[in-house]
Amino acid sequence: MREVLEETGYRCRVVASLGVTRYRVPGGAKEVNWFAMKPLPDSPGFRKNSEVDEIEWLSRRRAIQQLSYDQDRDLIEQTDLKKLAQTGTLYLLRHGTAADRSKWKGPEEARPLTKRGRRQAEAIARSLADAGIERILSSPYDRCVQTVEPLAKMIGAPVETSPLLAEEPDLDLAYALVDGAVGSNAVICSHGDVIPAVVNRMMWAGLSLSSRFYCSKGSIWEVDVDNGKFTTARYIPPPEV
Repeated sequence: MREVLEETGYRCRVVASLGVTRYRVPGGAKEVNWFAMKPLPDSPGFRKNSEVDEIEWLSRRRAIQQLSYDQDRDLIEQTDLKKLAQTGTLYLLRHGTAADRSKWKGPEEARPLTKRGRRQAEAIARSLADAGIERILSSPYDRCVQTVEPLAKMIGAPVETSPLLAEEPDLDLAYALVDGAVGSNAVICSHGDVIPAVVNRMMWAGLSLSSRFYCSKGSIWEVDVDNGKFTTARYIPPPEV
């Protein structure tokens, strides 16, 4: 990952190991470990350097044409790119502790995080900073946006808000939105009525939970997705702040 950053200007997350190729070179043998990666939002961008003059995104066909060795070409040709493009992790995050609903006098969508909620948001950002997050989706309600803002700032990603993640949504559309994030490492911040409903739909689709279901404020369900299929989910309780 360090070499990829230095030579291409892309910070990446590793999606999968693709295998190893070996071949003879003058003076011995060379071994190449191949990985499928996806670029992250805070990539600084490419600059010409001592090892690389330019970089270019290629289709599979053109990449195969550019390679020098048959075993390298075979590896690219045999790799299931569609499966890799639908592999990642979804982090279903319930917003942090917010002002008391019964005491709040303003519009419900403007009800903010408390000081504790803001500490939770900062702790969540630190915990996910190295998770290879590519996207951040959120309910437009202030308490949800405030929960993901520290992470967005930390990783250089925008917060994509959608009313489909707000309270009392059309659950079919909310689920479709979440399902549309499959293939990315995405944080999806929503509410206590939305996340359980979405997880329930995921279970219909084959998701297995590693524990009893909980959904405390500031908690996360970490959902693994392999080849477009929900596999397992792990509950991460709220940070202790």
